[in-house]
Amino acid sequence: MKIKLFYRKWKGIIGFFILSFLILGIVIFLIVREQRNTIAVVNGYKIKFDEIITKIELSPEIYKEYFFIDPKSIIDDYVNQVLLFQYAKKFERKLRKKVEGRIKNYYMEILTQQFVEDILSDKIKISDEEISDYYNKHLQEFVIPEKVQISEIVVDSKEKADEILNRLKIGESFEKIAETESIAPTREKRGEIGWIEVDKLNPEVISLINQMKPGEILANIIKTEMGYHIIKLTGRTEKRILSLPEATPMIKNLLLSQKKKVEVDNLLKKLKEKSKIEIYPNKIEILKGKIK
Repeated sequence: MKIKLFYRKWKGIIGFFILSFLILGIVIFLIVREQRNTIAVVNGYKIKFDEIITKIELSPEIYKEYFFIDPKSIIDDYVNQVLLFQYAKKFERKLRKKVEGRIKNYYMEILTQQFVEDILSDKIKISDEEISDYYNKHLQEFVIPEKVQISEIVVDSKEKADEILNRLKIGESFEKIAETESIAPTREKRGEIGWIEVDKLNPEVISLINQMKPGEILANIIKTEMGYHIIKLTGRTEKRILSLPEATPMIKNLLLSQKKKVEVDNLLKKLKEKSKIEIYPNKIEILKGKIK
């Protein structure tokens, strides 16, 4: 009997310790996980990965691109925002009315956007037949025009241009001369202008370029208001139509956008039919006077 009581007593103690260790383990796990998800701490405030990700997602695309170029500066920006926020909280009571109004509008806008993207759009289905049908009926939208990639050297006199042409004929580097002697802004890119649609070029230039192959330098010197141009053709792409697989992502996004608008319009129509809405026209002028 005593042995049984002793066994039960120790069983309870052991169970208690096991439970305590489990709880301690869970707490440690949560602390470690939180620490792993923390990228900075500002006066005790932990900045989490999710906060930075949300900031980037809500910012213009260029902000996201800049993050990959200089991520530290983006973190510094967020640290600055937290510091200002912490200080601004001292004036929270004074600013509350304006802040609450903006938060309400912002919340309505964001919630509505997420509803459309995550719930309303989830009902929308786009079939392969719809994509194919749109593609066949709008082939002109998927035409990739002929493009040429060209570089230039621009100088201020015909004599200088003739001299450079002769130097190029005996093997000097076009890019090196463009970098050191061209007076055009493109000298910073070693003369590279980039890809240009052929149809957007001067007809005379088109006629000359059409006789060239990539890597060749135009024998004719072209005069403009900027100066005398020596042109090198560095690449060419033929005019073509995107294939259906290539065009599918574009078409899908377009059809999705169109269908979302239809879904929103239909939903609004139903909501208006069920709702009681009153607009006071005589108050509109008063409102206009309050907007600065």
